[in-house]
Amino acid sequence: MANTGLTRRHFLQLTGSALGLTALAACAPVAPAAAPAASSGSTAGTSITVAKDKPLWVLQTADFHPDYNAFVTKHINDFAAAKGYAVEVTDVAGFVAGGAELQKIAAQVAADDSPDVIQRNFSVPQYNQLGLISPVTEIVKEIVAKHGDTSARQQKDLMIEGEWYAVPFHVRSDGGWARKDIWDKAGIDVTKLKTYDELREACMQVSDPAKEMWGWGITVNRGGDGNWMAYRILHSFGATWVDETGQYVTLDSPEAVTALEWIADTYTNAKWEKMLPPGVLSWTDPTNNEAFLGGKLAYTQNGGTVYAKAVVDKVAFVDDILWDYPKGGPGLARFFGMNTMNFAMIKGAKNPEAARELILSFYEDDIMKEVYKVATTYALPAYAKMWDWPEITSVPNSLAQKEGALDPAGWNGIAFPGPATAAIAAVEAQNYPTDMIASVITGQATAAQAVQQTAEASVKIFKEMGAPGTK
Repeated sequence: MANTGLTRRHFLQLTGSALGLTALAACAPVAPAAAPAASSGSTAGTSITVAKDKPLWVLQTADFHPDYNAFVTKHINDFAAAKGYAVEVTDVAGFVAGGAELQKIAAQVAADDSPDVIQRNFSVPQYNQLGLISPVTEIVKEIVAKHGDTSARQQKDLMIEGEWYAVPFHVRSDGGWARKDIWDKAGIDVTKLKTYDELREACMQVSDPAKEMWGWGITVNRGGDGNWMAYRILHSFGATWVDETGQYVTLDSPEAVTALEWIADTYTNAKWEKMLPPGVLSWTDPTNNEAFLGGKLAYTQNGGTVYAKAVVDKVAFVDDILWDYPKGGPGLARFFGMNTMNFAMIKGAKNPEAARELILSFYEDDIMKEVYKVATTYALPAYAKMWDWPEITSVPNSLAQKEGALDPAGWNGIAFPGPATAAIAAVEAQNYPTDMIASVITGQATAAQAVQQTAEASVKIFKEMGAPGTK
């Protein structure tokens, strides 16, 4: 941060450090159930102890799957009990208490009262630029030696200058979700459709508003789902927000204008009205979950918890829910990548060796296999060899995501084709992608004007964050 000339306060303002900022599409919670038993792994031969005045302190994310959350908590507690460690597990939301996540952790580090471990899906470059996390390269190397390599996406997201700053725990499922029974009645194999143009036409065929069935259950409103759709369409038309270095803004292009015009046409042209659910442009992240699980949608795009909830709740059509590889377009035909839940070690932690032990304990085969069973098709392997485990290969909706999870292009949303950076995370935090779309849909700007204005605003943020922004 010293290299940028930014004050800590301005950095936090730019990065929009409110809780949950960097999470992908938020999903409706899954109904809780009894937590499965978690084993603690080997306890032999350790001489490590925790600080006398400070228990092993773990910040745990309350993800969108309570059974999964309960399993992770139980494993942490069982591990600590077996080792004889005092432990404190704190929910991230409770720790932040409605405030700014980065600011709270930065204050703990500055006060020499750091948590030891955080389990989180977060912006590694932002945390690193604030000096909040320690390298974990040796931990990742040990896991890779046992379970195989990680994907290009994880390397882009979690590595900085050759060092790992977070340990991938598992991939978080994402993509298209279809009602196979609805598509079969129309004689359409949705998985054979290659482009968003083809999907849009097909969604018209399966839509029947009189029966409250809509094909296009996808929003571009502010939120994780809207951002995700914005990136998909931009990239499918050959536009990018940044170059391959991640240091220069490339948004202002004819391809971006065409993509934005396509999005505006989809949501404003009367030709497509039949496929659009009522109020789709005001949907928040949980809305498509509720509509899909309520039997109103033939197709949506979402994280894997929409399927997990269907399994837990025994939704009547659960066996007809089909995962679909996201579509492409004229500029980029087939591309994907999924982010991960991670572990990171906080700087200044009093129990670094115990923290290292805890992290590694999750990668015992029995623990990881239980994670995949508890969170079926939501938690997927972040390491290549695990894709051969029966817990994955026996579930079609899980195995179908292997190609996307291991895609060597490493599609990583707004940062593609570059690596994750603090600058592009700050752009995303300002809701520029969905606000750019909204300005065109509401008639406040033409597509060309919106792209130019958003590119200029992005360059300004890049420069403030210490990146060149323009050549």
